[in-house]
Amino acid sequence: MKRRVLLAVIVAWSWTAPALATDEPTANALVRQGADLFKHENYEGARTAFARAYELEPKAATLFNLALSELSSEHPVEAAAHLREYLTHTDEPAAKLESVRTKWLPRAEGRTARVNVFAPASAQLAVDGVVQEHAIATPGPTGSPTASIVIAAGEHDVSARQGTVAESQHVTAKGGELVDVHFQRVPDAPGPVAAIGWADGGPMRERAEGTTSRAKWITVIALGSGAVVLAGVGVAFGIASQNKASDVQSLHNDLAPGECLGASGGSVPCMQLKSAIDANRQYWTLSTASFIGAGVLGAASVATWTLWRPKSGAVVARPTLSARGAGLVLGGQW
Repeated sequence: MKRRVLLAVIVAWSWTAPALATDEPTANALVRQGADLFKHENYEGARTAFARAYELEPKAATLFNLALSELSSEHPVEAAAHLREYLTHTDEPAAKLESVRTKWLPRAEGRTARVNVFAPASAQLAVDGVVQEHAIATPGPTGSPTASIVIAAGEHDVSARQGTVAESQHVTAKGGELVDVHFQRVPDAPGPVAAIGWADGGPMRERAEGTTSRAKWITVIALGSGAVVLAGVGVAFGIASQNKASDVQSLHNDLAPGECLGASGGSVPCMQLKSAIDANRQYWTLSTASFIGAGVLGAASVATWTLWRPKSGAVVARPTLSARGAGLVLGGQW
């Protein structure tokens, strides 16, 4: 029922203005075409026809038809702008102006949102890859947005570009909502930093920051995991060292005082005691080295998380462990 009423309004308003210009026949034909397309719910086609007709004959009735077609074809931003323009035609019937003011314009504005952009002055702004010619960032008071853009409610990619450097943010806005977007990585002058490239007039998302973040996490996790592993190895060697210490004590108790001195030191019990003592020392050394290595890896993990400022590439950590000690080899560019 609503569509029938709307169609009746469009058809009725299409013939109210008098013919004045030389393009009137073509414009009237396009108006009739737009009304027919609207009747068959081809709102995008109706929008195109009414837009062309308005270019040829800028009549208020055609402008209203265009706005309603835009509203029905999911172009609320354009619809709201054209409805406001229609309200400037004060010679139109008062009832129709009031209908636009109280019904159609609020409906269109309710399906739009406003984005306040905070970006360096003179940055070029774009929404979904379409440059906003009338939304160039301009200097404003401290804390004030540099530009304000009206968008249709929904999801959009808002971009700021300055020279060869650009940044893009994904925005989800509800009808009537005000969204603030801050661009902080776009410098006042292009510098040697990883940035978004622009090709064919549209933004290409820069992935360097995400790669750096992943590399940081991978390095921190690798270092932390190495610390845990070495700590476990240290515990294992510590237990083995304690077991050998018990064996040493047991073997020593079974021997007579001074039995392993002099020529008798080559007996089997003495050799077993000497082997147990050597094993105890070796296990204790490996346990200590493992705990030291775990501490080094843990400290490196914390330092990486705190001080990560890589210039390029990723940092690779490689722990080393031997019978004589443990260590950590870090590779990469800082």
